[in-house]
Amino acid sequence: MNFFHSLNKEISIFFNSLSEQKLKIAIISYYFEPPTISGVGIHSRLLAKFLAENNCEVHVFCSNTDYESYKREKVIVHNIGRTLPNVNGSSSKKRLEYFLFESEVVKAVIRENSKKEFDIIHTHGSLTKAAFILKKICGLKWIHTFHAIERIRIRKLSKEEKHFEDLITWGESTVNYCDGAIYVSDPIHIQGRKLYQIKKNIVIPNGVDTAFFNYSPIRKKNVLFIGRFSKEKGIELFPEIIERVMNVEGATITLMTPYNVLPKDLEKIHDNIRLYERKFKGRIRIITKPMEQDYIADLYKNCQVYIQPSKYESFGLCIIEAMSTGRPVVAFSVGGIPELIGDCGFVVNDKESFLSKIEELLNNRDLCQRIGEKARTRAEIFKWDIITKKTIDFYKVILNE
Repeated sequence: MNFFHSLNKEISIFFNSLSEQKLKIAIISYYFEPPTISGVGIHSRLLAKFLAENNCEVHVFCSNTDYESYKREKVIVHNIGRTLPNVNGSSSKKRLEYFLFESEVVKAVIRENSKKEFDIIHTHGSLTKAAFILKKICGLKWIHTFHAIERIRIRKLSKEEKHFEDLITWGESTVNYCDGAIYVSDPIHIQGRKLYQIKKNIVIPNGVDTAFFNYSPIRKKNVLFIGRFSKEKGIELFPEIIERVMNVEGATITLMTPYNVLPKDLEKIHDNIRLYERKFKGRIRIITKPMEQDYIADLYKNCQVYIQPSKYESFGLCIIEAMSTGRPVVAFSVGGIPELIGDCGFVVNDKESFLSKIEELLNNRDLCQRIGEKARTRAEIFKWDIITKKTIDFYKVILNE
């Protein structure tokens, strides 16, 4: 009896140890190196960090600027480097860079896979062709996170970027072959299920590091926006937003709108904003470069209201960071924004309501404080510990298929 009891115990320990073996994960994300203007890059970096902290062996294949692999926060980073193709137009250059990057990723993943096979390839953004090839050739399991539906998002962009709609649609069609899809909000989950035939689908929102973006009382009468200088982010509305903010005594506005090269149809908007900057010197602050997360955390702490006038937004990473800091958010009712904000901010449907709500909040700090405290509490459900566990559980579902 003792012999069989001991044997059963040893067998149980053995199988438990197998189940607790480290998963080897390949994360493919063009943007990873901080600072970045890409929400996908920020998400990928934090997901990799928290996966590593949860007993995963994480390899990231990205376009960092140096060429040697290095370790950061227990994450193994494979720097593919960037090729600078000689083509005209910033959008053309970017699309060609993506294609060349994915070609190099295939080689890099195969080299690492030969040492010990990956359990999961996890892609982010619109770059899916490399994972499609690796799945077909190496038989690896593949999960893709939809941070947006690119074929829909591009319709909100500049004329130059819309030129690539057919190329993006063709590239994104490869996700039909992935083993599982993660959607960052219910609305894009609904869109994705209509467009793609993926067997396993789940909604797992973006996460927020609530310890890093910690609660802070309101100190300054400032409006804040953080996002790319892009039509999808609603930058056409900024001249009117600035005028309304300037009407409020003592109010200021900070716009962190990084860009590399401006498409021609956005240059006039950019010039108008700069005119306002000169007219209201000292009250308007414009930041045109990506900044480190410490700097961004201070921007949230030094605002009273965070705004998001986006025309397209699948989730809204900056929104949840502002909420985690304890700030009310004013945003349009698009994509995943309403379910993200809940009753802890203000979701509107028209321009006048948007502008009026900003003015109202700037004139009512007590209301901002109350809504901000509720927003901080709501942000807790998006903590990275929770998001990481959901992600690992989905990995295991796919591996058991």
